[in-house]
Amino acid sequence: MNKIDVARAAQIQINTYSKVEEGKSVRPVTYGKIEPVIGWARGSCLEILRGAPNATVIESGSAGIAVSPIQEGDLAADVAAAVQDAAVSVSDTLTAAEIRELKRRVVEELEKRGRITGTDRN
Repeated sequence: MNKIDVARAAQIQINTYSKVEEGKSVRPVTYGKIEPVIGWARGSCLEILRGAPNATVIESGSAGIAVSPIQEGDLAADVAAAVQDAAVSVSDTLTAAEIRELKRRVVEELEKRGRITGTDRN
């Protein structure tokens, strides 16, 4: 879609849409009109203005399911936290050192499989 198509679909003036593209201030309701037109989740315009590198998008044809991009560095930390939470919830006998080693090995195994890269690790 070009600027005119987006502005028309969002029912805003082309000048207002141009302000949005230039990062100039507009009313929050304006962002709310644009986001569904371009397939972004509600609040994504403000996230971008605050420095987010990517918008959260809505999957087409999936009943409005939002897909949030994974930021570099997040995945290994998220996996490690999930492993720790799972280990604590299923075992009363694992030591802190054993849980740390389990987290390290899971992240290492995911790196070997190519699911995460070394840049994902904190």
